[in-house]
Amino acid sequence: MDILCEIQRIYNNFSDKEKAIADYIMQYADSIKNINITDLAKETGTSGATITRFAKKIGCNSFVDMKIMLSSNKTEKIINEDEIFSYAYQYYDEVIERTKMLIDKKSILKVVSEIKKAKNIYIYGVGSSGLTGKEMMQRLLRMGFNVHCISDSHMMIINSSIIKKDDLVIGLSISGETEEVVHSIRKAKENGAKTVCITSFEGSAISKYSDLKFIVYNPKFVDRSKFINSQFSAMYLLDLISMVLLKDEELAKKMQITVDAIINN
Repeated sequence: MDILCEIQRIYNNFSDKEKAIADYIMQYADSIKNINITDLAKETGTSGATITRFAKKIGCNSFVDMKIMLSSNKTEKIINEDEIFSYAYQYYDEVIERTKMLIDKKSILKVVSEIKKAKNIYIYGVGSSGLTGKEMMQRLLRMGFNVHCISDSHMMIINSSIIKKDDLVIGLSISGETEEVVHSIRKAKENGAKTVCITSFEGSAISKYSDLKFIVYNPKFVDRSKFINSQFSAMYLLDLISMVLLKDEELAKKMQITVDAIINN
């Protein structure tokens, strides 16, 4: 696996010092080749020994080995402000490429199967994740599914307490630690519902209560200083799920009915 994807995948297993190293690498991987272990320790407030342990934890033999691996797969960031259009393209390209590395195709087929057989589908998400949830709801509605998106924290908790075993719950939280979503997913699982999460971290709280887990690349690791769509990797996953669902002729027909209804109106 790509070394940056591996760092994100096991991010929640790092100590606080190791997370400081991970954060620095994910943001400045292109400059790691020009830094020595002593300078990196100063930049991250850690020690050479901690950096060496970190390198081994992500599958490298040493700090030098880690630098070589990072140099071989990191795309150079555009720094010319006049190239903002190219920068945005590069940003999205990197998010998609790394999300492709993290997504398990078999899990997509499994979640499609669960969507098809669920009596009710509930999507939980707050903030920008709630907006992604609403987009997912609209797509599933147009395919004829009984689906609801809940972004209000109180309604989320109420809903999860009365969910049944024939229901499917999808929780969206890029951090994987959104308290209301985690609590509601846990409650839904206790009630016997099938649970799915879309997050960026394998060991996050939400993943502990999910039967199916989708790990998408966290855009903050590409560039947290720019105001660019933080849900892009989740939307890419949603596109994949939608396209697989629409391979079903019956679902595709229902989708076309809604298209015709809008056009005729």
